[in-house]
Amino acid sequence: MLTIAIVCGAGIATSALIADQVRDHVASRGREAHVVQATVMDLLSPDFRADLVVSTVDLPDALGIPQVSGMPLLLGTSAAVTFDDIDRLLARLDADEGGEPRR
Repeated sequence: MLTIAIVCGAGIATSALIADQVRDHVASRGREAHVVQATVMDLLSPDFRADLVVSTVDLPDALGIPQVSGMPLLLGTSAAVTFDDIDRLLARLDADEGGEPRR
């Protein structure tokens, strides 16, 4: 199953707010996804796996996981931009078809 990590500094309140919005959006597209809250430190763990990260903080590209800015969802501005980015990356993952969650 697809895993989407919602990342903020502490991985608590901010990520919870964004996670609910992402779950609703993904469900509205008829997709199933495991949406998890995480911290930056979680991402650095060798055991952490996700297909996509929605983040309110800057993350290095070297993580190797596609990233989307969650700031529009947090601020309530241009949520469509974030949702369009999520849809685009999910379509790319679909094209890659069923690979393992990325590091």
